[in-house]
Amino acid sequence: MSDQKTHWREFHPTDYLGAYAFNPGEEKILTIREAHHGKVEGERGKVEDCLVVHWQEKGVKPLIANVTNSKAISKVAKSSYIEDWRGVAVSLYTAEVSAFGETVEAVRIRQTPPKIEKPKLAIGGDRWDKAVEALQAGTTTIEAIKKHYNLSARNEQALMDAAAVVKEGE
Repeated sequence: MSDQKTHWREFHPTDYLGAYAFNPGEEKILTIREAHHGKVEGERGKVEDCLVVHWQEKGVKPLIANVTNSKAISKVAKSSYIEDWRGVAVSLYTAEVSAFGETVEAVRIRQTPPKIEKPKLAIGGDRWDKAVEALQAGTTTIEAIKKHYNLSARNEQALMDAAAVVKEGE
């Protein structure tokens, strides 16, 4: 039997990440692709100005960042400026909070950076760090690295995440 459960919210689609996307006790480590001002329409049709955070990881909906989560990202990024948040990894979890006169489950962001272990690669050791640095500096591409090293899809993604590389057009 699977531990995967289906939250009722899955049947009421939304364009944004919420507690419904987490299994009980689950944490997600995500990397910020960008944060920007956006006009968001609520369930009752009310349009509000919000801070919207998009992720580098594919298939993850953006998060409407409330003040609590914005402060947490600022601490992890060591900057209050959203332009500095690009490439910052954060750890998301759910918690029960008081909102709108009731207790609800909400997405929260830890105020400390997540611990991300380097995967063991065929390009291990200091070559991993050099590959990350070269990707960050734009002096190489993941395709060029793959010509010289046998990377699994998982290791390729881990290398790209570590370098915070965002491909054009994604």
